[in-house]
Amino acid sequence: MSYTSLILGLCQFLFMAAVAVGLAFNALVGKVLAPSASMATLPLFFMMGGTAALTLSMPRILAQFGYRKAFIAGAFMGAMGAACAVLAIASHSFSLFCLAGAFMGLYQASAMYYRFAAADAVSAEHKSTAIAWVLNGGILAALAGPMIGSHSLHFFSADYLGSYTATAILALVALPLLACVPLPPRNTAMTLPAFSFQSIKFQAFCAMLFCTSGYAMMGMVMIASPLAMSGCGYHPQDAASVIQWHLLGMFAPSLITGKLIARFGAQKIALTGTAILLTGCALALMGTTLNVFHFSLLTVGIGWNFMYMGGSTLLTQIADIGLRSRLQSINEFVTFSFITFISGLTGWLYESLGWQAIIYIALTLLLTVMATILMGQYRQSQIAEIK
Repeated sequence: MSYTSLILGLCQFLFMAAVAVGLAFNALVGKVLAPSASMATLPLFFMMGGTAALTLSMPRILAQFGYRKAFIAGAFMGAMGAACAVLAIASHSFSLFCLAGAFMGLYQASAMYYRFAAADAVSAEHKSTAIAWVLNGGILAALAGPMIGSHSLHFFSADYLGSYTATAILALVALPLLACVPLPPRNTAMTLPAFSFQSIKFQAFCAMLFCTSGYAMMGMVMIASPLAMSGCGYHPQDAASVIQWHLLGMFAPSLITGKLIARFGAQKIALTGTAILLTGCALALMGTTLNVFHFSLLTVGIGWNFMYMGGSTLLTQIADIGLRSRLQSINEFVTFSFITFISGLTGWLYESLGWQAIIYIALTLLLTVMATILMGQYRQSQIAEIK
């Protein structure tokens, strides 16, 4: 373990803890501030949209300004976003709360590169360990983030003011750490080739389908769950607890997912993740008790982990370095574009159709993804036999 990995892992914890507050309370605050309940998830739309918009530009930004300036600017945007959220709640301004989401999206876009900076700081044989240390910060954040948001909920006269004040503090604490941590220069030596869709192979198609569908369906269920819990009469602290379990499901399996992929293969693990995510959605149909929300969201998180890590690994296995890098960038953009669309749509779906309808939509789309992959595998095996 390097010192850089340790500090970036701490920064990952601060980022994910701040995001955890937003995941638990964003839709609930949006529902209070929005002119219509169907617009409750619009701030999350702006958050994910901010991330998607910056994704394709991040490699150029990092090449021009380096890791340190980009990371510091991102954390500052996070603090600005939390401050805007505080002002929005105090002034009952929905538009300002949407702006807060956009700022947090920019923070997320920069923090996604913490793991790559850690990998660039060590030799080839230690890269996976460095990435693991950074991602482990997400496990700690899954435990602490919702607790921070829940315990600070009533610090001030208006609910949620304390939670978003805590979010601003978390982002500000990251600034001196990012200013002092030794960071490697961004490698800009490689020139990417012109991209052609004809160069996408079945492997890349599967990878992007796993990443995009897993993130989108997990996001739809996760975003709708606090609204569904509120509709069932549960308190915001209960929603924070469910999100805590969900985040543990998302990040804790990372401790073993890499080993499972090495043993069984990335595509098998990703398909297994699809089945697990389907199981989580099916569990959500069993009722609206607190235990059902906890276990279904935990299972959904585990399914996402297997799908996303399996899909991401499939991309890393593409032999051509230039094509692999371009596809990775496009994969991140497409993934966050879809989750942006889902974020804006979920509030309307919940208000128009209800919680169970959202679950049935997720089940249908996931079954379609699984059938598409299995049919593609069958066709690939038939082609291989002919050759």
